[in-house]
Amino acid sequence: MLAGIAYKIASTFVFACMMAIMKGLSFYPVGELVAFRSFFALIVLAVWLAQRGEFPRALRTRRVGGHLLRSLAGTGSMVMNFAAFAFLPLADVTVVGYASPLIIVILAAAWLGERVGPGRWFGVALGFCGVLVMLWEHLGAGDQGLSRGAIGAGMALTAAFCVAVAMIQTSRLVQSEHMGAVVFYFQFTAGCVGLSLMLLGALWPASWPLAPAVQSLAWVTPEPSHWALLIGAGLFGGLGQILMTRGFMLADASIIACFDYVSMIWILALGMLFLGEFPSMSVLLGAAIVTVAGLMVIWSEKTKKFL
Repeated sequence: MLAGIAYKIASTFVFACMMAIMKGLSFYPVGELVAFRSFFALIVLAVWLAQRGEFPRALRTRRVGGHLLRSLAGTGSMVMNFAAFAFLPLADVTVVGYASPLIIVILAAAWLGERVGPGRWFGVALGFCGVLVMLWEHLGAGDQGLSRGAIGAGMALTAAFCVAVAMIQTSRLVQSEHMGAVVFYFQFTAGCVGLSLMLLGALWPASWPLAPAVQSLAWVTPEPSHWALLIGAGLFGGLGQILMTRGFMLADASIIACFDYVSMIWILALGMLFLGEFPSMSVLLGAAIVTVAGLMVIWSEKTKKFL
């Protein structure tokens, strides 16, 4: 049990490092960030599976449609998160992502027909109040429509929704699929989407609608000092995935999930030390509310109380 928790905490630190790098390089096209994050993560995954003697056997599947749904949802989350970095501080984007366990409860009731009692519904309602507290300072209109903060908040919430869909689909897949296959097809799909976005930006005619926005997706050659960071972000992503998977193999999922919130410690520290970002009181208050709500939902599920 303790080993599983240790792996989970280690994964939150590695993922936080990856997110901090992507935030620092958020001026690059989002498709480029996604491609680096995904393809270099595949290298780590392939090495890990090979060391276990499971490559390429672990990648075999008969559930192509299931992998496609999970991969597209995960890719949507990655794209929206990386795009939100250009509009919001790292901590804000990360904490909004904590809404995904709350969204899972809603989807489980609506999509899977799962019975959800008043305790978990209360946790969901409390959690979304916390999200509203966090985002209140970002909401509102700008000089030419929605403010940058409101746009970023919408992207981060969309990412949280996509994560919820991906997690539900993952729970279905792992009943018959190797975790390596789930991760591989997700990373491969995300990398292909990143390449497609860059190709779209390069080929979009200047005379077509939305030309400036779409053309901004085209490849931008990284500065020499940024190559190592982009590659490192991908390697961190792959390592974090392996550490997280190992944690779930050694401890109950309901216990491991409680330690998702440790990532906030790393995010705040990295944001202040390397990005010069200091969270506002509304973000800290909202984060506390969402964390309590998330833990309440997890505890309710584990103990089957307040159902």
